Amino acid sequence: MPEAQQQLERRQAARIDKVFRVLVASDLHGEQWYVARNISPTGMFVEMAEPLPLRCKVVVRFCADSAEGGSICAMAQVQNHYYLQYQDGAGLRALCGVGLRFLRFLPELGAPPPGTATH
Repeated sequence: MPEAQQQLERRQAARIDKVFRVLVASDLHGEQWYVARNISPTGMFVEMAEPLPLRCKVVVRFCADSAEGGSICAMAQVQNHYYLQYQDGAGLRALCGVGLRFLRFLPELGAPPPGTATH
């Protein structure tokens, strides 16, 4: 197998490249809405103009689009920082964000972020 193809296949989990909003709660920045994408069973990429520090623990709330307004929460850790530049029809553009690794999913549906510190 060519080396370039081996690098593309190094991910063990399938990814879903869907863009959606998530509410991220951290001790450093409180609760803020962000754009998430490229989710897998083990983590996801979240666009952030000012990335949180590495190893920072956060609570991520995935809000459902349904009328019930339920959500699923996950405890996650900032694993990587990403700074991307790309070219599109508007010219050179940039994007930055963090790779979050899921630590555990909170068992209760629609649970508020825990009252205890996440660090």
